[in-house]
Amino acid sequence: MKTKLRLAFGVACLSATFGSMAEVGYTLRAVDLKAKPYLDADTVSKLPEKAELEIVSRNGPWMLVKTKNKQTGYVRLLQVRLGVTATSADPGGWLPPVLPEPTGSSRPSTVATNTTGIRGFTEEDLKAAQPNKAEYEKMKSFAATPVQASAFAAQAQLSARTLAYYAEDGKQIPGGKK
Repeated sequence: MKTKLRLAFGVACLSATFGSMAEVGYTLRAVDLKAKPYLDADTVSKLPEKAELEIVSRNGPWMLVKTKNKQTGYVRLLQVRLGVTATSADPGGWLPPVLPEPTGSSRPSTVATNTTGIRGFTEEDLKAAQPNKAEYEKMKSFAATPVQASAFAAQAQLSARTLAYYAEDGKQIPGGKK
């Protein structure tokens, strides 16, 4: 009985110790400390790069944090790296840096880019594309029969509904479909 009590007491002490330990992190760049977890919320203050933070809680893509000077507010999750503040000896992760760090005080410039389209295919590749009949037949074999679809719907307690269809001009097409 004493052994069980000692074990329970030890577990309680450990959980209390680890439960009271807060996560710490630092900002990856200069960020705004917001009053609420919204982009348009009032800015409490501006935090510099590598500002140490205590993470109080997480709220979706936001973290409620406390700064060293006891200010509390929200920062975006992706603006924070967990762990102690990075130093010049710490490249910021467990992987070694790919390139040597720049010797000057200026950081390398980066440019945001926006790309759309299909990567890996040229226009000629798309024009020369041919259907693969074997893969098409394989794809057709995955289709459910009407009986299988009805059985699945019944099992999931789904029922048929009539949906209204609309023409391109926005007028409803009479009759709808099931």
